[in-house]
Order: sequence, then structure tokens, then C-alpha cells
Amino acid sequence: MSLRRALLTVALTATSLLTACALRPSYKDVMATAAVTDASTAQAPVVLRVVDGSGKPVKGARVRAGELRTRVNVVSDADGLVTLEPSAVLMKENPLVEVVLPKGVTTYRLEHVPAGQAAAETPAATEPAPAAPAPAPAAETPAATTGSEPAPAQQPSATPGT
Repeated sequence: MSLRRALLTVALTATSLLTACALRPSYKDVMATAAVTDASTAQAPVVLRVVDGSGKPVKGARVRAGELRTRVNVVSDADGLVTLEPSAVLMKENPLVEVVLPKGVTTYRLEHVPAGQAAAETPAATEPAPAAPAPAPAAETPAATTGSEPAPAQQPSATPGT
């Protein structure tokens, strides 16, 4: 391989890596967007929705942030919702927010969901499950129907196996 080809390969690789990093949002960007949109709750968790290129929610997308000791690693639910807790350590570190998409999804977008809207859209997750129907009464045993006295205990047979 010639020197010119090697240098071109290194330059293209470096450019693609830098472009990929430049396109990812940082932790401060994600949290600042949420603070501007929903200024009433400065320390409240931030709810994001991961959607694909057509606007459909992405289930199972992993959202990661952090490089040192403090890391965030959450998975989106069926509605594409992800909840990030504010962290002073991550604000100081300001890592890139990485989204690992499930198979079949090629593009994504992170959308901020206002706190009231996130709670209204997922009522099934917050409502308690409906009570199970009362169990049917157990069938009465023959001993209970013949009389009020309990049946006498049976004695084991003297020879095993009979």
C-alpha cells in the first residue's frame, strides 16, 4: 500500500469519527433543552422519546452517557420513552449521549417530552392492574357433604406396595 493511500485512509477515518462525534448531542445540550422547554421543574427527571426517521417510537433503544465513574444506561420502552435523572457529576463531565439502536432501525431523533405529556401518554404504566376476579368456590369434597364429622384417618397398610 502506498503512502498516499495510507494517509488518505487515515484522513477519511478521522473525518468520519469526528463527524459522528459532532452530530451526537452532549449531556448539557440534552438537559439544557429540557430546562428551557420545562423551566418549572429544574431538578425533575428529563423524559425523552427516541423516534426513527418516520417519527415512530423506537422500542429497545439504549441511551448511554458517561465516560468515567458515573454512567447512565437506560432502555426505551414501547412508546420510545427514556427518563434521565439530572446529575451534577455528568453536567461537569459533559459526555456525549450515545444511542444504540435495535436491529432494523437506521436513523433516530431524540425528542423532549414535557413532564405533563409523558404522564398523560402512559396511563397504563401508572395505573394499578385491575383486581383479579374472585376465585370460584372450591368443589366440596365428598367427606364434607356426607356429614358434619370429619372422616377418620386411614391407617397405612402393613405390607409395603399394597
